[in-house]
Amino acid sequence: MEPAGQKFAGSGGPAGDPEVLRLIASLQSLIDGQSAIGELAACGSRAIPPLREFLLCGRVTSVPQPRMWAVEALALLGARDVLIEYLQAPSRPVDAQLQFAEDAVRNTAGRSLSAWRDDTTFEILLDLCRKRNLPGIVETLAAFQRAEAIPCLDRALEDDMCRSAAEDGFRKLGAAARSALLLSAVTPLPNAEEETPSSLCRRRSVMGLLTEIGVERQSWAELRPLLAERDPELLARLAQVASSVADPCGRAFAAVGLVSVLARLPWFVWKEAEQALAALGPESRPAIDAELRRRLSNPPLVRAGDEVLRMLLRLNTALRESKRCDEPERRL
Repeated sequence: MEPAGQKFAGSGGPAGDPEVLRLIASLQSLIDGQSAIGELAACGSRAIPPLREFLLCGRVTSVPQPRMWAVEALALLGARDVLIEYLQAPSRPVDAQLQFAEDAVRNTAGRSLSAWRDDTTFEILLDLCRKRNLPGIVETLAAFQRAEAIPCLDRALEDDMCRSAAEDGFRKLGAAARSALLLSAVTPLPNAEEETPSSLCRRRSVMGLLTEIGVERQSWAELRPLLAERDPELLARLAQVASSVADPCGRAFAAVGLVSVLARLPWFVWKEAEQALAALGPESRPAIDAELRRRLSNPPLVRAGDEVLRMLLRLNTALRESKRCDEPERRL
């Protein structure tokens, strides 16, 4: 199996500038290939047709770097149309390993389109996102900071590979995305009884974003249905939101819900949960005290390894100290 660059430069490819063909063939070298990017860009527009041929018709391999470097050279040459043509072209039938490598090339092409901040590019990126999520395309779409991208970014939150890029896009939009995030948080898909794992991941991400962006007090009613959820991550983030915008009844229910799932809480959400219960203050005391009594009744050996018990004892101490500090202020 001969490398695509050698096949292109030697036989089976159209005639062209020998220097350009030599540079394209040199892209196959993982040692020297990257240095050919600048040289190809220096060749000017005469390098675009051979690079297009290499990208659209060259063989897909499990090593994506040569084709990624070809994309970078085309971007330096300002060949937006070629990059768009490549991204819009139907995927060639390849196995999973080759598809993974080719996705790296497509991501590079998607990120390269960030050099063009016009409506045409934006519409093309939207269309590409509707067909398939790719991190590079989601990143570039998010960088436009336009509200029209919100539905695509919301769908991208369901994709493990694209979630980080989509979250960054929502952070850039800030308050402009708040209404859409509130709706997404309470929308399990396809429905509440049969929610898919990807939909749950989206809603967890959305609640995390809402704790960062902030929720207005009048919007708490939209999130109130989440009090009936049983997912620990959702309840931890809901408690964070409740601590700043909920009424006393909502705060108490949020504390009860979170305390009831502490044993199932993932380790990376423990700090958030502890801070949320502390912020809920007096409203969290009854739930904390009831759970403390239950866990303190366990045998000593069980109590010794109970991480939840240790968290609750820390919270109990912190809340008592906070109460003692508040009492002199009230007397004054």
